[in-house]
Amino acid sequence: MEPIFTIPYAEFAVAQRLQQLLPTSGGFAVYVPASRQQPGVDLILARRRQGHNAAATIQVKSSRTYSAPTNRVRTATRFRYRTWFNTFDCPDQADFFSLVALYPAIDVRQRRELGTWWAPQIMLFSQAEMRKFLSRVKTVGGKPDKMFGFGFDEPGAVYQTRGDQHRRFLEFSEYLLERRVEALKSFLDGQIGPA
Repeated sequence: MEPIFTIPYAEFAVAQRLQQLLPTSGGFAVYVPASRQQPGVDLILARRRQGHNAAATIQVKSSRTYSAPTNRVRTATRFRYRTWFNTFDCPDQADFFSLVALYPAIDVRQRRELGTWWAPQIMLFSQAEMRKFLSRVKTVGGKPDKMFGFGFDEPGAVYQTRGDQHRRFLEFSEYLLERRVEALKSFLDGQIGPA
């Protein structure tokens, strides 16, 4: 009999996307810690090059996705999809933090838009970027907010909807995982050295 090992879907979604963006042909691999109680580490992205190994640890946080009514046009404050994350302490063990929201990838006629019924919205922050972001999560009154959130209408653009004291709806699209591939490569290459 073989043992069964499972991981939360958000971690699976990040691992799957990392494998697509950073294939094994480039020396990349994604690992899952065998202990589910490993503090601060949900995934490990590794790269082997020139006989050396490098690793980046990733902690994954997920949010439920809240959908706006499909018959409403987006206003300055209304997005088709919204997320809410609890603020958290950044463990030193994590090199990167991934924020994941699973959303229904359908159009107003209830047709699949992306060839699937559900799709993940994945963001990636370095340790320093996440600490800086969380230090700025405030209520309108200027006190630390216990939650933060993002909103989006389509997969390629994301805006902060909660946690900004001035409610400016700041764009965070540069933190989408697809746009962070070079940051991951640079981090790993820094451990191995130039090619």
